[in-house]
Amino acid sequence: MSSLANRETASGPFTLPFGGSFNWVARGIEGIARAFAGRRMLNELARADDRMLRDIGLTRSDLRDAASEPLYRDPTQVLAGRVEGVQARHRAARLQRAPADEVAELMQRLKSRRVVPYY
Repeated sequence: MSSLANRETASGPFTLPFGGSFNWVARGIEGIARAFAGRRMLNELARADDRMLRDIGLTRSDLRDAASEPLYRDPTQVLAGRVEGVQARHRAARLQRAPADEVAELMQRLKSRRVVPYY
């Protein structure tokens, strides 16, 4: 199926005037709609308490930074970047922890337990 904007006729290619401009306007409207949906999500996150935000890897200052973005930009992109950064830092911290330290910690926990044999 061919679109009306790009169609072949007997006399040559047929294009609507401003055909590409309509696509450009449609993409702009879609981007603005996405930004407003992101603003609604940002408002919902602002209603959450600090513990809930910490569970997903955000802080109040992250929300303020996202809210300071221009109205035509999606603030959830800023929040997604912050969450990815927090997750990367946690992964790096886990990798830096030496296995010997984990074994020593496990042995310490086992020694501190009182084991009652079942006879």
